Amino acid sequence: MKKHILSVVLMLLSFTVTAQQPWTLQQCIDYAMEHNAGILQSLLQQQNADYQLKMSRNAWLPKVSASASEGLGFGQSPSYTGVYVSDNSSSASVGLSVSMPLFEGLNLYNTIKSNELNLQASGKDLESAKRELQLAIMSYYMNVIYCKELKTVAERQLELSQTQHERTEELYAVGRVPESNVYESAAQVANDRASLTEANNNLMISILELTQAMDIDDMEGFDVVSPEDFGGDKELLPSTLQGTVERALGHHPEMQASQLRLEQSYYDLKAAKSAWYPSLSFYGGYSNGYYHYFTNAAGNVPFGQQLKTNGRTQLGVSLNIPIFNGMQTKYRVKMTELGIENQRLNIENTGKKLKKEIQQAYYSAVAAKEKYVAADNSLKSSRLAYEYAQAGYEAGKTTLMELNESKNRLYKAESSLLQAKYEYLYRCEALELMGR
Repeated sequence: MKKHILSVVLMLLSFTVTAQQPWTLQQCIDYAMEHNAGILQSLLQQQNADYQLKMSRNAWLPKVSASASEGLGFGQSPSYTGVYVSDNSSSASVGLSVSMPLFEGLNLYNTIKSNELNLQASGKDLESAKRELQLAIMSYYMNVIYCKELKTVAERQLELSQTQHERTEELYAVGRVPESNVYESAAQVANDRASLTEANNNLMISILELTQAMDIDDMEGFDVVSPEDFGGDKELLPSTLQGTVERALGHHPEMQASQLRLEQSYYDLKAAKSAWYPSLSFYGGYSNGYYHYFTNAAGNVPFGQQLKTNGRTQLGVSLNIPIFNGMQTKYRVKMTELGIENQRLNIENTGKKLKKEIQQAYYSAVAAKEKYVAADNSLKSSRLAYEYAQAGYEAGKTTLMELNESKNRLYKAESSLLQAKYEYLYRCEALELMGR
C-alpha cells in the first residue's frame, strides 16, 4: 500500500514539473523584484530612512528616567536632615526625572524635514533600482525569445536540407545529377544539424542568464512566452526625442532623488546653524531616601517617617547659551554648504548623463527600426531567390552548390530579421521606460 501511494506521489510530482507553465515577461520581472538582493537592500535602506524619520519626530517627546541606589558610609555620614554625623551608616535613594526640549534653534524641526526628504529620496532610489532590474530582465527575456525562434529557424533549415538530400538521392538514382551532389547534400545536412546544436546551446545559455538574473537556482523546465505578434509597420518610437528627454528629466526617479537630496541639504544647513542659537528645556524630578546608622541606633528615624519627610520635588527650565565650542559649529556649517554645492553639481551631472542615455537609446531604436526594415526586405529577396534556385535545381539549370548557397543566405536573412526584430522591440521598450 505504501509503495502504491509513493508511486502515485512521484507520478504527480513528475506531472507537475512536466506541466510547468511558461513565464511571461511580467512574471519574470515580478519574481526578480521579490528575490533580487539589490532590490531587497534598497528596501532595507528605505526602511532605515523611515526609522530615522520616526526617531527625529519622537525627539519632541519628554525623556523620563528612574534611578535607585544603595550605599554605605564610614566616618562622617549624611543624615536625613542634611547634616553630617560621626557614625557609619547606610543609605538608599530613589528618583524619577523628566526633561523635554522647548527650543533648540529649530534643530528638531529642520532635522524632521531633512529626514522626510531623505525618506522620499530613498523611495526614488528604490524605484530607480527597480527600473534598472526591469531593463536587465527585459534584455535577457528578449534574448531567450530570439534564441527560441532562431532554434525554430535552424530546425526548419535542417528539414529543408534533409528533404533536399532525399530529393538529390532520387535524382541521382535516375541519373539526373552526379554522385558528388549526394555527398554535398549530406554534408549540408550535417552542417545544418551542427547549426541546430549551436542554436540549442545558445538557447540554454540564454535561459541560464535569465534565470540567474531572476535568482532562480533551478532552470530545469523553465520556458518563456513569446510576445504578441509583431509587425514592422507598427510605430513603437515616441513622437519626438525632445519630448522624451523633457519627460525623463522631470519624472525619472534618479533625477527626482537628486532634487530631493538638494532640498534635504538646505534643511541640513539650517539644522547645523541652529547650534549657534540658545536652547531652552524643561526639567522636573522627584527623589526620596532612607538613612540608617549602625552605632547610634537611637537616632534612626522609622522608614515610613523618613519617606514622608525626605521627599523632594523640583521643576524648572534650563537655558543654554553657546559662546564658544572650538569652531565646531562654524566648520560644520561650512561642510554642509559644500555638500549643497556638491549636490547641485550632482543634479547637473545626473541630468547630462540621463540626457545622453536617452539620446543614445532613441537613435539606437531608430537604427534598430531601419535595420528591421532592411532585414525584412532582405528576407523577402532571399526567400524568392531560394525558390528560384530550387526550381532551377529541379530543372537541372542550377547546381547543388548554388542551391545550398541560396539556402544559407535564406537562413542568414531569417536570423538577421529575428535579431533586428527583438532588438527593435527591446530598444523601444527600454526608451519608453526611461522616458516615463
